Amino acid sequence: MNIQIPNFHISDKSKVGGSGNVTLVPDRKDASHSGIFGVKVDVVFDPAVNDYPTGSVRIDVDLTDAFKGFAEATTIEQINTHGKHTPTAYLTGRCRVTLAEPNIGAPRGCRFWLLIANNKQSGEQGTPDVASFVVFDREGKRVAYGTGPLTAPGNIEVSPTVL
Repeated sequence: MNIQIPNFHISDKSKVGGSGNVTLVPDRKDASHSGIFGVKVDVVFDPAVNDYPTGSVRIDVDLTDAFKGFAEATTIEQINTHGKHTPTAYLTGRCRVTLAEPNIGAPRGCRFWLLIANNKQSGEQGTPDVASFVVFDREGKRVAYGTGPLTAPGNIEVSPTVL
């Protein structure tokens, strides 16, 4: 068997900030779940100031096939952005899940992946911003995921790679 060296997590100079909700298809909604996930992000990486990305990420989850509660970043391991007119950000890191029903054991050792596509500036008309996420537990089991457009008045700004 060949030995494989894991990928390095290298971030680029980036800034992402804002919040919004995504209402998903009716299949992700029932009497106990709204079918909505929310994203609140405020992350910056400037290698002239910090060695690693800093800030906060919170993903509120209320979907039929996922935990009901929120995932909050404990570390942000990587942030990368690209694009000029519709800048897109990718963030990864570790997170802690807090359940809305605390009598059920929360998944442990979680990691998150988050994509934000900044399709318009705040107050503009046009294509809404898009958010996509997935949360895995320490055993590699997917415990939550979702993708969709942010509903008004949600807005997340992604600074292009070159600040």
